[in-house]
Amino acid sequence: MTGEPQLSEVVDANGRRLRLGRKLGQGGEGAVFELDAERDYVAKIYRQPLAPERAEKIRSMAALRNEQIDRLTAWPREVLSLPSGKPIGLKMARVVDHKDIHQLYSPKSRRLAFLRADWRFLVRAAANLARAFATVHAAQGVIADVNHAGVLVGQDARVRLIDCDSFQIAVGGKLYLCDVGVPTFTPPELQGRSFSGVVRTANHDNFGLAVLVFLILFMGRHPFAGRYLGDGEMPVERAIEEYRFVYGRDADKAEMRAPPGTPPLAIASLEIAALFERAFGRDGAVAGRPTAAHWAEALDRLERRLEECRAGVAHWYLGELDACPWCRMEASTGVPLFSSSVSKATAGQFDLNAFWTQVDALAHPGPAPSLFLPKEVVLSPDARTFKRRRWFHLPVSMMIGAIPFALAMILQLPTLARFFFLVCAAVLFILVRKVLRASFNAEPFMAWVMQCRARWDEARREWELKAGPRRFDEKRAELEELRATWTSIADFRSHKVQELAAHRRETQLHHFLDGFELEAGVVRGVGTGRTSTLASFGIETAADITDQKLQAIPGLSDRARGQLLGWRRSLEAQFIHDPQHRSAPQDRAWLEEAVLAERLRLEAAIRRGFEELQQVRKQILFARNSLQAMSEEAYRIYRQAELDLEAIQS
Repeated sequence: MTGEPQLSEVVDANGRRLRLGRKLGQGGEGAVFELDAERDYVAKIYRQPLAPERAEKIRSMAALRNEQIDRLTAWPREVLSLPSGKPIGLKMARVVDHKDIHQLYSPKSRRLAFLRADWRFLVRAAANLARAFATVHAAQGVIADVNHAGVLVGQDARVRLIDCDSFQIAVGGKLYLCDVGVPTFTPPELQGRSFSGVVRTANHDNFGLAVLVFLILFMGRHPFAGRYLGDGEMPVERAIEEYRFVYGRDADKAEMRAPPGTPPLAIASLEIAALFERAFGRDGAVAGRPTAAHWAEALDRLERRLEECRAGVAHWYLGELDACPWCRMEASTGVPLFSSSVSKATAGQFDLNAFWTQVDALAHPGPAPSLFLPKEVVLSPDARTFKRRRWFHLPVSMMIGAIPFALAMILQLPTLARFFFLVCAAVLFILVRKVLRASFNAEPFMAWVMQCRARWDEARREWELKAGPRRFDEKRAELEELRATWTSIADFRSHKVQELAAHRRETQLHHFLDGFELEAGVVRGVGTGRTSTLASFGIETAADITDQKLQAIPGLSDRARGQLLGWRRSLEAQFIHDPQHRSAPQDRAWLEEAVLAERLRLEAAIRRGFEELQQVRKQILFARNSLQAMSEEAYRIYRQAELDLEAIQS
């Protein structure tokens, strides 16, 4: 039997005929169909009848089922056969209201597919994914072909594993292997090897799990995709094989840099960072990587430590951090990371006029009180001691100078000689006095004056800054500005509407190109490794491909860049602009979402600003009590130092 099977019904393990309904999806091995009589289940029908060993594997897997496995996976329940009796497929649970996990960790698709997903949601989904892996491992199974196509996520962050028939399973002493795998989720020790006949282990799975967790927590960035500082391009597969973990502590040694705007590992806590280091380090292949159970427990602890950002809508982050990393990342990249979807009812709960009565009721602190600055101070004991020790300078100088003076008066000398002795007396008086004065160094007093002046200047500046009303006035002005912006939200909406109308063609073209995802094999020479690198640099669809973005990817060859740009141009040639076409529903929805999110952002900023205004007022009043005596004392000490210096120099 070749090609896609044209079947209308199959037979289950009990011989019942089941009618196939609508086709739900198609993959490399076959397709998935509804079952008309059993709405909770679907049929996976292969292109070719199953080999006896494959059919035996599915029957063995069905025997392993338990409540936990059914809750977290779409596990095979039984073999389905052709009316002739040849096995052709399997029956499994139907998974509804779930989406591919790559739609969750990619910011672009997340804003459409998971409207309520914040980082707290991502952490919870990652923990649930780890629990699903742990459940398979507990059943002596190995997922083996770990990749994002095998994981679905619900709007409640619950996870279901699909394509379970490819898992490696050990039943009754027999091992059923998995012969396929995706290189970007394959551990270093298996890179470049054929999977045929290879016995996979839970430790191999643990590498792929760590990659998936990293993709979820770090906005679709692959842990081994980054800026290579060496020559040429560094494919993700080679980076994995050579343990070039872009975000690890040895990234410098590995000559790797993270893509622009990516936060460090620490934003996920030191515990999670250490798990990533173990999962992607050289010791993991031998000593063992963190298990799925370890990840689930650590991620649960991380979720309990998250706090809501007061500035960014839908931002949750680790409370111990100095600032919200998502605000910084959005400012750096210009790309919103989470949907800010809110309801009109939520946005309409804020009564600005009622709130502003509280703002007006907060009394102004008034001008800073005048400092009591004494004009007169007394000499310090040190200065008085210095002056006492200097009182004999004049008598001693006069006594020594009086010797030649007395000789000039007593002796009978010629007029010229007498004049010479009198001059000697004056000179001797002056010299002796200078020598005596020099023996008493006044420099310590000068240095003390300079030190006291600096302290007084600092105390005065601190008084003016902390005790004055300037900070209160500035914060109140900020609040007034936010109030004016909030009341003009209608102008904000009009501006957004005008923007949408003015760029209608560009918007239509963007949506057209955004419908073409950059998957492995779509563009010649672009495989799974390169698509992971491109996604880490924000290139996921044809709409993201620009020469500027491609130039920012180190090591990307001119040929690859030309092929990507050529693919985009070939799609642009197919685009037909419709001037009469109304804005796409998602554009209008995003516009209303942007307006509502702006209102919430302003509301949060106004509430936060009022809290800060209250704190500023309290700080000013406290400063006036605590700094006044300190400032006045600093001035008194400075004035005394000046008086001391003047006194000893006189």
